Amino acid sequence: MSLRESLLNKLQTQTEHWSRQIDQLRAEADAKMAKAEDDKAEAEIQKEFSEKIQSLEDQIETARTKLGELKESGEDQLDNLKQRIDEWLPSNTN
Repeated sequence: MSLRESLLNKLQTQTEHWSRQIDQLRAEADAKMAKAEDDKAEAEIQKEFSEKIQSLEDQIETARTKLGELKESGEDQLDNLKQRIDEWLPSNTN
């Protein structure tokens, strides 16, 4: 597998992982909202999960930007991109 293919795979895999986390958070938020006893509790749940989901969505958007850079980059730019991607991704994916 080429360096470009490896980096593309790494970014796509991480993006899919974050998407699954968003789905799980939404399901968890829905379950907690169903059990909430009042509007204040619902608002707190909504705030907590919205922040987590937004953070993951921001990460996905950044990954998509990096995927675009990677697809458009020349061979001479791959090592630099690899270093930037490896520094940016969570350590468990490197």
